[in-house]
Amino acid sequence: MELFVLVGILIAVFIGEIILYRIHALENLHLKVDFTKNVANFGEDIELVEIAENKKRLPLPFIILKFECPRELKFYDMNNTSTSDFLYREDMLTMKAFSKHTRRIKARCSKRGYFVFPRVGITTSDLFLTERFTMDFPNDSYLVVLPEILDTDLMRMLTSITLSELQCRRTLLTDPFTLAGIREYGPDDPMKSINWKASAKTGELMVNQNASTCAQKVHIFVNLSYYNPKHSVSLLEKSISLAYTYLRELAENGIPASIYTNGLDVITDSPAVSETDFGSATLDERAIMLARIDLKKTPVPFEEIFGKYITSADRDDFVLLISPQFNGSFRTHLVSAKAGHPSLHWVMPCYRITPDADPEPELEYSYTRWEVLGND
Repeated sequence: MELFVLVGILIAVFIGEIILYRIHALENLHLKVDFTKNVANFGEDIELVEIAENKKRLPLPFIILKFECPRELKFYDMNNTSTSDFLYREDMLTMKAFSKHTRRIKARCSKRGYFVFPRVGITTSDLFLTERFTMDFPNDSYLVVLPEILDTDLMRMLTSITLSELQCRRTLLTDPFTLAGIREYGPDDPMKSINWKASAKTGELMVNQNASTCAQKVHIFVNLSYYNPKHSVSLLEKSISLAYTYLRELAENGIPASIYTNGLDVITDSPAVSETDFGSATLDERAIMLARIDLKKTPVPFEEIFGKYITSADRDDFVLLISPQFNGSFRTHLVSAKAGHPSLHWVMPCYRITPDADPEPELEYSYTRWEVLGND
């Protein structure tokens, strides 16, 4: 008789425990997976912080913390991690009543982009491990990995060309109504520029030096149209990195710039374009704009972007086109634009095996072939 009573008690406890966990196992249970920072540089190490909380009296014999994250994040510890379209990570632990678990996982940012966690969830069970209970949690964490900063001879050449062109334009064009200073008279100076008061004080002929009418400005166009039938993107990534590095160089030299691309933003689906100068759009904002370009989305035709925004460039502005695509119809527009913008220059990122662009005569001295390592 006592045996039947004991069995009955055990069955009642078993059933009651299952009902209790079915109702309350996932109550007051929270999981958050976050990045230690929202904006990181290419190649930088960051940490993912995994925080789970059990805010109730009911203990959990085991829980499995699960989340999916982009493959572009390279974990130093690959235990409990599997790979397919995403990285799938699972960590198992036990949580007492009113307990909190925090874990930091180190990873390297190996690719430019905008990254989120597609799914974050917890799986737990009852005390007898007979049933499992699963819940997914909303997670709004994101990470922006900025483009790679290049250190190449090409960048030094581009910076030198830009500064030379702008200096040349500034020298050729002066504003007769704006005085920049006074200097000694030279044999090529007109007599009307002599400052007689200054000459009388110094005992030598002195002339007024007028300021330049040329506003130092650069316009950068980045053609992110696919350059081969396979829709490869490696040269497009190089183009984005080149544009970002060039923007940094211009900012360091105090030269305002605009940047226009036909690549689409991963969130807004609109072309990544920044017309304003550095006064209202900082370098950081433009870096994030370039980082958020999604090369999986088909870009808008480059001719539309180029035709729309080239009109905002003055004749004496420096125009840089970065385009690994070299056989598109945009070349006709490029030749036409060259006539109105003498300082226009085209850089073509390519591989050693890539055929030469054979630029039109109008572009022959405004074209640079930039060979990078690798192939598609």
